[in-house]
Amino acid sequence: MAKKRQVCFMIDEDDAQAMEEIRKETGLPVSRQIEMKLKGYKIVKE
Repeated sequence: MAKKRQVCFMIDEDDAQAMEEIRKETGLPVSRQIEMKLKGYKIVKE
């Protein structure tokens, strides 16, 4: 059985604000946005 781990880190205030705006527009939580970035995905507004 795989163990889950939690990693905490600080992000720049500008990045945090941008992610909060994305959350408001899309409903995508900040934690999911970070996970997508770590996997190489981009969130693009069309």
